[in-house]
Amino acid sequence: MGIAIAAILAAGSLAAGAPANPIQGENALPGSEPASWIQPAYPPTAIEGWASEVSVLPGETVHLHVSTASDRYRVEIYRLGWYGGLGARLVACIPSCSGEEQGERYGRETGVFRADWPVTDTYTVPASAASGYYYALLRDTSPGDNHDARGWVVFVVREPPTQHSRILVQVPVNTWQAYNPWGGKSLYPFNSTDLVHAVRVSFDRPLAYTAQGPFDAEYNLVRFLERNGYDVSYQTDVDTDEHPESLLQHRLVIVAGHDEYWTKTMRDAFDAARDAGTNLAFTGSNAAYWQIRYENDHRTIVGYKDYPDPEPDPALKTKLFRELVPPRPECELMGVMHMGLREHEYGPVDYTVSQAAATDPWFAGTGFAPGDKVLDVVGNEWDSLPRTPPSECAKPGMTVLFQYHGQPVDADAIRYTAPSGARVFAGGAQQLSWPLDTFNLGRFGRTLPPDTRFQQFMRNALDDLTRPASPIAVSVRVRRRTTTIVVRAHSDARVKEYDVYRHPGAQSFALDASDVRLVCRTTGAACRQRRLKPGSYRFAALAVDQWGSSYPTVTQTIVVRRARRAR
Repeated sequence: MGIAIAAILAAGSLAAGAPANPIQGENALPGSEPASWIQPAYPPTAIEGWASEVSVLPGETVHLHVSTASDRYRVEIYRLGWYGGLGARLVACIPSCSGEEQGERYGRETGVFRADWPVTDTYTVPASAASGYYYALLRDTSPGDNHDARGWVVFVVREPPTQHSRILVQVPVNTWQAYNPWGGKSLYPFNSTDLVHAVRVSFDRPLAYTAQGPFDAEYNLVRFLERNGYDVSYQTDVDTDEHPESLLQHRLVIVAGHDEYWTKTMRDAFDAARDAGTNLAFTGSNAAYWQIRYENDHRTIVGYKDYPDPEPDPALKTKLFRELVPPRPECELMGVMHMGLREHEYGPVDYTVSQAAATDPWFAGTGFAPGDKVLDVVGNEWDSLPRTPPSECAKPGMTVLFQYHGQPVDADAIRYTAPSGARVFAGGAQQLSWPLDTFNLGRFGRTLPPDTRFQQFMRNALDDLTRPASPIAVSVRVRRRTTTIVVRAHSDARVKEYDVYRHPGAQSFALDASDVRLVCRTTGAACRQRRLKPGSYRFAALAVDQWGSSYPTVTQTIVVRRARRAR
């Protein structure tokens, strides 16, 4: 055990010396004071807008559609991040725009509210732009009652196709629109006119201030990732549906916040990514719950829910994934499934640290002990281990990390390892990112500072999840003239080689110690060297991909005795 731990720490220290990535360079730039960019809580709808694109690549153009009764306004483009705690950086300004009030457009043939407004402004993203959440702030500049009224349009800049960040964050734009009541309809009765929900909602409309958006369950995570300099890029649900293979171009895919609405293609992509060795992290709850379809070139979301869906293919019906034919319960992918819901006014819901804290490496250095509390982290929706799990949801070796025992049902944060070697972390809590940063202080009466113990837990988790799977086993065969080291590993096309190290003696060692030798780098299953001299040795093997290396798999002590001479 001592050897393994020493080797792991050494591997982590080597990864920490990696060269700077685009996120580190971006966040070294000066940020903007929050008062200049943050939106008011519930301002009037004096100025509103939407974009023709949910995401773009560097060099592409965002087309904005703005409506206002005022004569003049300006568009300020910010990128959200850390920036020394300021949280955003002004990257462009479109001054002195001429205002015009547009109207609602209702497509009676489709039942979809669309803001069919003309393009009023454009912004071409620089070729050097860093991937991230971008935020077009619409500011009324005319004198009068609406002076400095603000609207907002959020879009995502993806990374160039030639770049493959270590971490990919999926932005849940489908869920933003599912809850968006602009025009009078969402996919929910509670905020739809006449308490009758729509079966189609459009991206071609502003995001109402009462809808969900990036500042609810995602922005704290973004600030944490960028503050810590992780190599991260961003794309939306729509991008995953259009390019499902993109998940295979990263070592870890994080599903941010409340990502409730997925297509069949998205679910297929996540299943395939996990089965190919891609690590997954769900940093919210209620993910992959409802199946939807797209229409109108991904600009319309279709979700019949409790209404009869005319789609003839049962695999494409817009209903709960767990109710499809055949069923695809969320726990088959995540290990947990959505079970709990209650309003915030009933008080905070805390997580309790499980018994795993005593030995699990994700808890190392956190200060957590079994039974400790993470306060007000679960939120108003959560996931649970099914009391009677479907057969698809059996996950041998699953580790429960945090739990809430209470009403209406328990909440669970878990980790499991797939047969591919991929590790899957499901946080099970809507507000899982809130203890990572200060941003949501004041929401629902929250007064808690960030939890430094939970921050360290997430650093440990990310250190593991951003690595390929360790080799399954390493064996050594000593023959008369040769020593053969056999590495048994998971199949992963992104692993380019296996590095094998040797240390004399049986004591603990670190990979960068002076008496440790690199025996071989192999792309196959085995490597050979001359027969070792008599003595005791240990070997360690690491899987290496383009982003770094796995934790080492270490052999037991190998004792080489003096060869007998032939008679």
